[in-house]
This record gives sequence, structure tokens and C-alpha cells, in this order.
Amino acid sequence: MKIVTVIPLEKGAFKTDLTYFTAKDIKNGSIVSIPIRSKKILGLVVSCQDVSNVKSGIKDMSFKLKKITEIKEHSIFRNELIESAFELSSYFVSKKNSGVISFIPAIFREKYDVIEKFTNNEFLKDGPWGNSLKDRPLVKTEKLLLQAQLEDRISFYKTLIRGYFALKKSVFIVLPTEYDIEIFQQALSKGIENFTFVMHGGLRTKKIIEDYEQIINSPHGVLILGTAQYLSIPRADLGAIIVEHENSYAYKMFPRPHFDLRIFAEVFAAKINAKFILADTLLRYETIARKEIDGLSEVYPLSFRTNFDETMISIINPNPKETLLSQSENKASKFKIFSEKSIEEIEHSLKNKKNVFIFSLRKGLATYTICKDCNETINCEKCLAPVVLYLSRDGKKRMFVCNKCNTEKDPETKCSNCGGWNLMPLGIGTDTVFEEIKSKFPKIKIFKLDRESVKTNKEAEKILKEFEKNSGSILVGTEMAFFYLKEKVDLSIIASFDSLWSIPNYKMSEKIIQLLLSIISKTEKKIIIQTKNKNDPALLAIKSENLLSFVREELEDRKNLNYPPYKRFIKITYLGDKEGSIEAKKALREVFKEYAPEIFSGFIPKNKNQYVTNALIKLDSQKWSLPELSHNSSIDQNLFNLLSSLPPSYEVFVDPEDLL
Repeated sequence: MKIVTVIPLEKGAFKTDLTYFTAKDIKNGSIVSIPIRSKKILGLVVSCQDVSNVKSGIKDMSFKLKKITEIKEHSIFRNELIESAFELSSYFVSKKNSGVISFIPAIFREKYDVIEKFTNNEFLKDGPWGNSLKDRPLVKTEKLLLQAQLEDRISFYKTLIRGYFALKKSVFIVLPTEYDIEIFQQALSKGIENFTFVMHGGLRTKKIIEDYEQIINSPHGVLILGTAQYLSIPRADLGAIIVEHENSYAYKMFPRPHFDLRIFAEVFAAKINAKFILADTLLRYETIARKEIDGLSEVYPLSFRTNFDETMISIINPNPKETLLSQSENKASKFKIFSEKSIEEIEHSLKNKKNVFIFSLRKGLATYTICKDCNETINCEKCLAPVVLYLSRDGKKRMFVCNKCNTEKDPETKCSNCGGWNLMPLGIGTDTVFEEIKSKFPKIKIFKLDRESVKTNKEAEKILKEFEKNSGSILVGTEMAFFYLKEKVDLSIIASFDSLWSIPNYKMSEKIIQLLLSIISKTEKKIIIQTKNKNDPALLAIKSENLLSFVREELEDRKNLNYPPYKRFIKITYLGDKEGSIEAKKALREVFKEYAPEIFSGFIPKNKNQYVTNALIKLDSQKWSLPELSHNSSIDQNLFNLLSSLPPSYEVFVDPEDLL
């Protein structure tokens, strides 16, 4: 009899691997059917030992061993895929079963028996994924950066695809959303329609299975445009893997286990020795820095030029000093959400039956501070970004904080323009903008799109279809709208540019540039940016039509501050009652003392009557990385063990998007 250790291929509260018995000898990497909780699910075999070798362990078990129900004829998953999933699980401090199922679409597990019938298992001929991969020398994969305008990237891809087809190889372009996949399908499939396939979770089950079969059995090279999970399709001739729209935050899994799908694609490409390309109009700053840090090459010199007419952008102060009311009038009425020029431009677009997009932040995040006496924004002296008025973490005092450079200002700060102390924080969220624009244009169709107004992709798609179908309508939305806008709008307005700096994120300057580029790409004629700070460095960089100096300065700041990509950030978050939070702070400080953690409360210290406690660990990147990402790197095993031992009430974020 054999004792078999299995990873359950199903989402759920599986804390550990499961153990079963069978009379047959099963290879590591095999797929089996196992009984659990009165039903059968798929499992991945990670160990098979003779019972004589584990007798003592069996006696100590507190449960009765069950028999493996069925051994599948062969696995439909490449050895390298499973190995990549295991490595990502280590990197992001997650259970192995979470790793495997995160990179395999649910339909492949649910319809396993159907797919297995037409899946070619040639890639398994060199043996199980275990020792054969570990003994295989690591081949240095060609890794390239492609930073250029979309039309230039499309042109490059067309040439690359033809070249790989001539070599009888296939290409997989990884994209973050269904909308991106649709755009690239339209741009790249002409002339190769029979060899181009799209794969994403929004397709019908029947369509996915039919296309899967064609992909597997096509003797010709294929082009697959899909989300990262569909790299699990075992096409053995993949010559190139491209991660397109690389800066999209949709690649980061926000629920546990917080994997980054870009890293998964890179690790997998290295294991199958496929050319790997990271591409976008503007890559993430940490990706640009990898040219120097990890020696990544360029397809051709990175382009930092913005591709638009300078006259397209107007920077307007919605509350100029000359429009101030007299001192005897209600000062609160001075503040305007929209300038007269903005209203005029909206009226002009609507009159010509053109659509308008108004960008705003989510409710509660759009906060900045003005002087009620002279209407001047209170800015940071160091970096000119607007400061925000917060309560201290203990809730006992107020303070002004710059969310760009973290400089704090005394709450008794006076206005640098007029010396007044009558300062007022303001917030302009989507609700405020919606109500204001509705009052000014009561007869116009106005749509709103943010995460509070829609709960599903279908709801969002429905709103955008209605908006684009109704000429002369207005959409008020957050950056969520960029995922769904298919047609360019005539006019875009950023209702409150200054409020972007109110978000406490060390990547905020980068995100603002990405936001501006996204709005430019979605706008046909004119963009109005409402701001009280015309000298904002991000705006000046965009207006200069060349972002190189801005990016260099930002990377230099990150290096001086020991921020990523020059340090690896690992954040630990605890959510609990007040007493639990006090104990958590003590425990985190003690357990991780050799790593000098920074302990602090969350940006919002209390969430749903629970207190947020964070610990931040900064490491040299080489001490927490994977060989496929950077040479001479490894995972700090001691730190990994400490992180893995944390109770479920603690959450671990490797490469966190923010430090809230």
C-alpha cells in the first residue's frame, strides 16, 4: 500500500496538504480524484511513499485514511506551471494549494475530464515535475523592456508574431482585462484569424473548451491573447510571453494570497525558456529601474515622450482670486467645483452631441486644504504637493501631512500667501461632482461609475454601453472607468487634480502620471485639469511632452528613501480589537526584532470597529527574490518561517501597493 500526499485543487479552508492511500504507485505531479466532505474533488500528488516508510506517522494520525478514488490518465498541466506556482507561493508567503489554484482557471478543474481527452501530454515525457526540474540547469531567459506608444508596440508585435510563426512557435500576450484583450484582438488578428485565440473568464464555457481544443491540436503556431491564468494551457511551443499594459494594477490580486500575476508570467517564461517582454506606454518605475538593477535589455531605447498636442491640455484654477466675494458674503460659497471655463467647454461638447468624461476620486479620499481668506491651497514647502489635515494616530491632535514626501506641518500653520489661519480641508468625490453637474445640466443624461455604484463587471459594462450609446451625455467616474471606456470622449475634465495628492501612497507621483496618460488616451480633443497648483511637477512633466527627467528624479528619490525597487517591502497587517492590537504590536516587534520592523497604525486606524496595526520590513531585494527574477537571489528562510507561522488574523503583503 502507498501513502499519498495531495494538494487539493479547490478553493477553501485547506490549511495543509491531505493524505490518502492507494495500492498503485503514483508519480509526483499526477492528478487524482479524492473524496472530501461527501464529494469528490481534484488533487495534485506531491508525494507517494510505501506504507512501510511512514508506519509510525500513520499510527499518530487522528483520522482514518481514505482511499484515492481515481487516478487521471495524465495531467493537463505543464510541470513548469506547477513549479512556478510553488515558487510564487513561497515568494508571497502563501499555502501551495492557494498558489496552484490561483494560476489555473476554475473551468479547467471543473471540466477536467472533458479537457483531458484532447490534451496532448508530450510535455510530460521527461518525467514528473519533481527532480527533473530541480536538476535541470537554469537557462538565462531573454528579458526585454518595451516602452513605446501603443501603435508602435502593435507594429512590433505583428513583426514578432510573423517571425515566431515562421519558426513554428507560438506567442502568448498576457493582458490584464477583457477590454484590453478585445483591443489587441482587433489590432493583431487581421490575416491570422484562424490562429488567433482569446482566453478570459468572461467567455462561455463551451467557447473556452472549443478554443482550448483548437489551441492544443493546431499544428501551426498560435497567438493567444489572454489573462495570466490561461498560461496554464499546455501549448509546448511557446516562444514568447509578453506582459502588455504592464503598469495595470489589475495584475495584482488584492484578496489573499495577494499574488502578482506579472511575476508569475516572468517565472513561468524563465522555466520554459521563452522570450519575456514587459511592455507599456510607460512602464512601472520599478520595472524601468530593473534595466540597471537586473540588466534587462530594451527592444529599442525606452521612449519617454508623450504623444499628444500640447494645446489639448488646459490647466485651470476653478477658484481664481479675482472671483472672490466680498468679506461680508458667505465665505463658504466661494468654493466652486467647476470653473466657468469648464462649464463652457461642457456646454460646447453637449451642444455638438459629444460625450464628456469627468474624473473624480472615490468618496472620502479627495481631501486637500485651502485658506478661506484668500482661497490659496496649502502646499508642502519641500515638494509643492498639497498637504492634508489629519488626526494623529492617537486621535488627540491635528496635523498637516504631505502624502508625497511625508513631511508634517504644525496644525497652527498659517497661509503662506496671506498669513491667515482660517484653513479649511475640502473633499470632491464622485457623489459631490455628480450632484453638482446634475444641478447645472438637469436635462442631460448623466452616468456615474465607481466601486460604490456598481458591484459587478456586467453592471459597469451596462453603464458604459448606455453612456457611449447616448450622444451628448456625461460620465462621472473614477479610474475604474478606464477599464470599460471603448470609445474616446470629446472632452475630459479632472475635477480636482490637487486631491490626488491626498492619497497616502509612496507611488502616488507615478500613479498620477499614469492617470494623466490614461485620460489622454481616452480623449479626442480637449482635457481640462482643474488645479490651484499650476507648478505641480507632474503637470509640468506632462506639458513638457518628455517624462524622462521626472522619472529619473522620482527613482533617485526612492533610492535615497530606501523605497522599492531599491528595497523589498513586506507589510504585515493585523485587524482586531483594541487589546488585540496592543498585543499585536508587542508580538510583531518581538518576533521580527532582527529585521527592525516599523510598527504603525493604518491610515484609517479603525475599520468596522476593529483596529488596524501594520508592521513594515525593509530588505535588500536580493534577500527576498527568486532566481528567475534576479541572479544571486534567494528567499530568507528564517523570515519565511516567521511569516508562515503567523496566525490567520495576520495578513502578509509582499511588494504592497501602499503602506496604508
